[in-house]
Amino acid sequence: MRKLGCYVWEQLGNSLTENMREIKKAGFDSTFFSWRKDTDVESYMRTADEIGLCVETLHAPFDKINTLWEEGEDGDIYTEELRKCIKLAGVYGVPYVIMHTTAGRIVPKTSHIGLLRYGKLVNQAEKSGVKLAFENLEYARHLGLILETFKSDTVGFCYDVGHEHCYTPGIKYMPLFGERLYCTHIHDNLGLAPTKDVDYRDDLHKIPFDGNIDYKEVCTSIKKSGFEGTLMLEVCNCKRYSFYGELSPEEFYAKAYDAAVKLRALTDGE
Repeated sequence: MRKLGCYVWEQLGNSLTENMREIKKAGFDSTFFSWRKDTDVESYMRTADEIGLCVETLHAPFDKINTLWEEGEDGDIYTEELRKCIKLAGVYGVPYVIMHTTAGRIVPKTSHIGLLRYGKLVNQAEKSGVKLAFENLEYARHLGLILETFKSDTVGFCYDVGHEHCYTPGIKYMPLFGERLYCTHIHDNLGLAPTKDVDYRDDLHKIPFDGNIDYKEVCTSIKKSGFEGTLMLEVCNCKRYSFYGELSPEEFYAKAYDAAVKLRALTDGE
């Protein structure tokens, strides 16, 4: 039976490790967390091992990801930070690192120096025995160029369902990149704002079926791709919205797990 996973972070009054335990208790098989320079990876991995929860991916930082496409020292420095994340994934046996190609509505053009820097990250991933999964974001061209340039089995696609719906509603990514699918990020929202300006404001990260994404279509596209990996929820109780403030952590993850089971049934008929 296909595995189900859920993103973990500090929310609803719990620490990250406490929420790892809640995720496992709810019934999930896998999780992932975001990496920063001060992230206590050893502690989180130890907790996951103790409770039998698989850490399937690390999410690389992306706050300065645009610098990779630009000339200058900032891009070189940030490339090294991302290499550290990839190295750590290899050290702790995490098979995938999730990466962005851009951040925000205003982004630099694709560039030769950008591809050189991403090439360094691909080389590091190959050395570390890790695969890089690149998300769809506000713009498709950077993602398309990276997947076209790096044909290695080390490089693949992370299908972010919520981003597709609220950032690029006119583009369906699975027909474009589904054959390269490594990972999924599944969450709900209400689509592009009525103002039609693409903004992080619309990326709500709600539990599936709490927004207006057509999950029958999403799950059909995943099934058609032949992907047999984890259906990974990337849901959270964003402070900007606090959709689930009335729920305890136990109730929140139980609700998320029920949604994930429904997604699996739509995808696999189970």
